[in-house]
Amino acid sequence: WTGIRILFAGLIMYSLYSKRITNFPKGNEWYFLIFLSLLGIVLNTAFFTKGLELTTPAHASLISCMIPVITFIFAWFLGREGLNIYKSISLIVALCGALILMEIDNLDVSSDLFIGDVFIFINFICFGLFLVLSKPLIEKHSPFGLSVIVMSIGAVILLPISINGLWNNWESWLQLPWWIYFAAFYSIFFANYIHVITPKMNKVIKDLHDNGIKCGIALFGETIFSLVPKDKKQKALEILKKYDDGVIITSRIDNSGARLE
Repeated sequence: WTGIRILFAGLIMYSLYSKRITNFPKGNEWYFLIFLSLLGIVLNTAFFTKGLELTTPAHASLISCMIPVITFIFAWFLGREGLNIYKSISLIVALCGALILMEIDNLDVSSDLFIGDVFIFINFICFGLFLVLSKPLIEKHSPFGLSVIVMSIGAVILLPISINGLWNNWESWLQLPWWIYFAAFYSIFFANYIHVITPKMNKVIKDLHDNGIKCGIALFGETIFSLVPKDKKQKALEILKKYDDGVIITSRIDNSGARLE
């Protein structure tokens, strides 16, 4: 099922959004992109799917809290982030907290639960390394463009598994209740034709991007957010005010973390 899902996702994304790829890959670039796709698409989903089959959703959720920790460790190891005493303590606290909540003292290494937890952890290791290694390519190919590339490569890699699944289980597919097909169609229809990103939002995003300001969207209403240094704050506000007919919220970033005062 996972391979089939990635196959159709890759086909749909490439057919609809291939034009969003900036600086189409050439030559040896493909080798690194294939490696990224293996990490972020193939191994990531394979370990997650098998791990979730053996462990519990609660354990998977607890382990998922380690994604920022794993990502930071890879970034530090590869020289892309600095490490100080405060960050070191934060890493230890995060790791110990997750282990305590998972009742590490009752660990049974021979159980399916443990094996599932290991698979989930490997899944997040792959994803964390993917995030760190893909960052330079996001600037080159655009965030959406890189997503299209790695998903399309993943679809090609998993093609034999997908075809085998479709061929050998076609009777099971026909026996699925109608609402599953409706849900799949509705999801695709909503994403591609209802336009999660409205034309108005596209204008704002383009204006911000043209001025060197990165931004993201939240999937409720027409919500756009951005993290900018102080010297770009005023420029970002000027751009947003040109399109604003709602609310603009500005705030500082708290570097101290949760605390009691």
